[in-house]
Amino acid sequence: MTVKEAGPTDEQTISATMTSKGQVTVPKAVRDQLGLEAGKKLDFILRGGEVLLRPQRPRRRSFFEAIGSLTPPDGMTAEEYVADLRYDPGDREILHSGPGVRKVTYIEDLLNAE
Repeated sequence: MTVKEAGPTDEQTISATMTSKGQVTVPKAVRDQLGLEAGKKLDFILRGGEVLLRPQRPRRRSFFEAIGSLTPPDGMTAEEYVADLRYDPGDREILHSGPGVRKVTYIEDLLNAE
């Protein structure tokens, strides 16, 4: 491994050798600087003939992926569970407080109820 100081930009050149299988060992100085550990995913960004290597950012799940991971309580559909989560705990008690209580899907229904 070769480390060359590039000057006032705090840029460093750190060299590594590619194997015949296209594999490169990320030098320890780079792993330490970026906090890389075994199993960490990396992004290779191509820019005009150069490659920028950076730790992969955690991907945010979409709303629908997150909802798909919810496990509704027994007897509730996923849609009912999500609708129920929209209310404050006090609202849930009112909505589920006994027979004859009208089921409310949206808070606007509760506010506009006579």
